[in-house]
Amino acid sequence: MHEQLASRAMRTKKHILVVDDEEGMRFSLKSLLELNGYDVSVADSSKQALALLNDELVDLIVCDVVMPDMSGLSFLTKIGGKLPVIMITAFASIETARKAFKLGARDYLVKPFDFNELLIVLRQYLQSYSEAALSEGEGAILLESHNPDFQKLRRLADKISATDIPALILGESGTGKEVLANYIYVHSARSNRPFVKVNCAAIPDTLLESELFGYEKGAFTGATDLKIGLLEKANHGTFFLDEIGDMPLSLQAKLLRVLQNSGFSRLGSTREIRIDCRIIAASNQDLHQHVEKSLFRKDLYYRINSAELNLPPLRNRMEDIPDLINLFLRFFCQKYGKKITNLDDAALWIFNSYTWPGNIRELKNCLERAVVVCENSTIRVSDLPDSIASSDAGSVPEEGSSQSYRREYLMSAIVAALRKTNGNKSAAARILKVTRRTLYNWIRDLNLDS
Repeated sequence: MHEQLASRAMRTKKHILVVDDEEGMRFSLKSLLELNGYDVSVADSSKQALALLNDELVDLIVCDVVMPDMSGLSFLTKIGGKLPVIMITAFASIETARKAFKLGARDYLVKPFDFNELLIVLRQYLQSYSEAALSEGEGAILLESHNPDFQKLRRLADKISATDIPALILGESGTGKEVLANYIYVHSARSNRPFVKVNCAAIPDTLLESELFGYEKGAFTGATDLKIGLLEKANHGTFFLDEIGDMPLSLQAKLLRVLQNSGFSRLGSTREIRIDCRIIAASNQDLHQHVEKSLFRKDLYYRINSAELNLPPLRNRMEDIPDLINLFLRFFCQKYGKKITNLDDAALWIFNSYTWPGNIRELKNCLERAVVVCENSTIRVSDLPDSIASSDAGSVPEEGSSQSYRREYLMSAIVAALRKTNGNKSAAARILKVTRRTLYNWIRDLNLDS
């Protein structure tokens, strides 16, 4: 599965499979989607679609509900929620929508739908799936980490995965909380069921409640149609609440009732909807301190904290940086069609010396930028963002350190460049392919001012 996910992530075009027994709908969707840059395959039945899935790598499926040989709902059960599926139908009903989401559908559109609405839905799920594919690669780093504390954490995650208990993942921004949540989900008994995510910090407080619980038509001004909430979509699966520390207190109370009673009501309705889903929460904040300051409910904190996993910052697991570099370098080279094989000594030194306050996310963004601007087969300091290249990581190690050989290398390279330019530091920086500020830092640390 990991190889297939990685292969999907590397392709420049996303591949969509359209399954519909109406020839006109198949032709229209294929033409419009191809005009918008997608590769498209079509199938006139569920059986033909299953045969295509055995031979082709598909990123997302658009599937009709009503078909003659096998319904779209039966098709959903066959593929087991392993791909994002958007269901479409001309015969809409609340019961059909509920069954579709229960079986793993990501969204549900009623014919005739606005094609732009379909495009928005596709982009949403294809983007998140591409990130999930990369997260699978990052998950391999979790398994192969050289850091003893991280290995201990992974063993705990393995034990938690085998249960249904709520899990709370804590760690600084960019440490991989969503990656770890995905790892727990993939290795759980619910891995063939929906994995629904919500970032509590990214959605305004006024909208978060309707996103979680959904609403009935006419529940408030602007509620022109029924909306299925994210909790209902996660039924029988796993629900990931990212940055739960940003959830308002009023909504925390409602979420607590859901966890206690395994049920809720949509906005504008009194009918209780029963759900069965595993909760994983994450936060970059100190929730225990938030509880003491009455910013987070104590009862909710203990309800979601049956198992706590604390992700270490990247600066505490620097031994994993080479593996992370290799992972992201391969990914971004294939994404942008580059043939970059390595980093030179100076750039590699910075990667291994910089403290990475933004953690893995910052390292990934830095390497993506370097791949984009690099014009040869080796990434140099000049390809790195100036904020990183000119940081304290650009300082030369002291004599006697484990990297003293790099001191000798840099000293000889700088002296040669300065001699070639008769002491012109700007010209020497261009030869060395570094910023002038970085060169000044090196000259200072090497006592080469004279």
